[in-house]
Amino acid sequence: MKESKLKKIDFYLEKLRIKEKDSSERKIYAEVLDERTLKNLYKLSKKYIRALGGVISTGKEANVFFADGFDDGKPVPVAIKIYRTETSEFYKMDEYIFGDKRFDLRRISRKDLIDLWAEKEFRNLQRAYTSGVNVPKPIVHFKNILIMEFLGEDEIPSPSLFEIGKNLPEVVDCERLFDEIVRNVKLLYKKAELVHSDLSEYNILLHREEPYLIDMGQAVLTDHPNAETYFERDLRNLVRFFNKFGLKKKISEVLEEIVS
Repeated sequence: MKESKLKKIDFYLEKLRIKEKDSSERKIYAEVLDERTLKNLYKLSKKYIRALGGVISTGKEANVFFADGFDDGKPVPVAIKIYRTETSEFYKMDEYIFGDKRFDLRRISRKDLIDLWAEKEFRNLQRAYTSGVNVPKPIVHFKNILIMEFLGEDEIPSPSLFEIGKNLPEVVDCERLFDEIVRNVKLLYKKAELVHSDLSEYNILLHREEPYLIDMGQAVLTDHPNAETYFERDLRNLVRFFNKFGLKKKISEVLEEIVS
């Protein structure tokens, strides 16, 4: 990466009050934070970000950072999700936007589509959160940036069920956890009228012994043309994961419990 770009990145990072900045995190910042995104972050920092922290996760579509932030003027830890403005993988997301009656996609550019995806996740989180579903509280979105509640302790994010893996029975009662997840999925389906569409052990965090659903960008309304297919896939993933711990759940029974 050119030194001139790194200097520009550092210039903006200093403005954003980086808490700690080692060489590896500096590289990640430089890779994901293009000049447009840096300017957008700087605008948000005036009201929502006190100090930008370390990297929570990295991905092909988005990176997530920890930050000391504000929610309604109160200091709180937050997670900042930044969708990459240049990514070859984003075309895979199209199927979850087309068919969503909430968005007008006529003559929309690729850059605008990425911004729209961030807005879609924010609106999905709002619907889920106000319906009582365990999801991170959405705080604000702007362009390709989404700021939400941080789920974790002392800047360490709560683990996903995948990260806990085979040790899950030692951490929590699997039967109770499964029932809690189903309860949240039912609230999401019946009250928020949403289908997660990518539910698996990767997108469920165990936060203070309770399940939280994350990565809501691909969630679709229950009247989406593919909602039923996505919903059955979600339940199949859920049952597959928990049956590894001897629960012996059936997809048909879980489906009946949710939609009846």
